[in-house]
Amino acid sequence: MERLLAVSNLIDAVLTRIATAVGWLFLVLTAIVIFDVLTRKFGFQLPGMGSTRLQELEWHLHTAIFCFWLGMGYIRNSHVRIDIALTAASPRTKAWVEFVCCILFALPYCLLAIYFSADFTWISLVDNEGSPSANGLPWRWIPKSFIFFGLILLLLAVVSVLMRLVVYLYGPERLRERAAIPSIQSV
Repeated sequence: MERLLAVSNLIDAVLTRIATAVGWLFLVLTAIVIFDVLTRKFGFQLPGMGSTRLQELEWHLHTAIFCFWLGMGYIRNSHVRIDIALTAASPRTKAWVEFVCCILFALPYCLLAIYFSADFTWISLVDNEGSPSANGLPWRWIPKSFIFFGLILLLLAVVSVLMRLVVYLYGPERLRERAAIPSIQSV
């Protein structure tokens, strides 16, 4: 059980580092949006870097930020969650519901989405897909690959949460508090 917690902690640390590193793209995105707005307002465009390219770069960066934060968002329980039915439930009941839902819904969804996003990315790479706009960005497979890798990070997060839930539900009492995930802790 200690090993499950150690592996879960390692996964959590990796997901947090990735999300923190990618988080710096938010500053880059902000600078690009400001530059794009100002250049359109004042009618000044850099040669080869029109508003279309800047706007496409903006959504590429949005994609990267969102996808690489998915895993950390799940392990920290910062995603949208509607728990009306579980507000009065005990932490153990919440843990069981989370465990069953991870097995029945989250794992199959992640595996299926990873399968299809890999194909989605591969076709884009092989076809050398670019922007449909004449002056858009090339290499559309790059933001599509963000979706694939983001789903892998989400799968790792689900596995980490499942390991913690196994320790919480089946492990010794002394490890229960260390294994508790945010969604089952009493607020």
